[in-house]
Amino acid sequence: MLAGTCLIYVFRCIAMKTEEFNRILQTNGISVFSLEDASRIIGKPKHYTTVFLRRDRIVKRAANGVYYTPDASNYEIASSIVEPSYVSLISALRFHNITEQIPNTIYVLSSKRHSSISIDGTRIEFVKVKPSLMYGYKKIDGAMMAEPEKAIVDMLYLGRFEEYAEEAMESGAISREKLVGFAKLAGRRNLAKRIEKLLEKIEERIQ
Repeated sequence: MLAGTCLIYVFRCIAMKTEEFNRILQTNGISVFSLEDASRIIGKPKHYTTVFLRRDRIVKRAANGVYYTPDASNYEIASSIVEPSYVSLISALRFHNITEQIPNTIYVLSSKRHSSISIDGTRIEFVKVKPSLMYGYKKIDGAMMAEPEKAIVDMLYLGRFEEYAEEAMESGAISREKLVGFAKLAGRRNLAKRIEKLLEKIEERIQ
């Protein structure tokens, strides 16, 4: 009887600790975090923290060593799996409301390789690129996100969703100067020339 009482007490303490942990996350606006982050917060070693997080009914595991709460957006989770990385291609255009397409996959560019994963029914595909292409993105609403112009450059550079890239260029929401500048940084002369020609055609149609 005493042993059972002690066991109940232990589980109550664990529940209280997870509640306190979740409260700390919420108070500090933390919605995606690493195992190392959690270990520092609760002041315990990683192996203990792993078991602790498994018992947490709020927190979910996104990938090895990466966790998230219900407050996290899929974009934020997607760009936190691998470092460095950022959301790009048609996913970034959708984020910036420059396309009406609703992709069922979030595309993440990184200089490191990673297998595709699924988060709450949303597929996250990682596209490995050269380290020299890791530019033109910034943190927005917790997610590392390509600027619209860089998303277009990535689409044309990789040959993916090219028709939507040209559609975005016609939207009026793109900076010509920034687009050409990002294209030149990609290190492909033909790409910069192609973009300049496309812009000229668009400008001719508008006039």
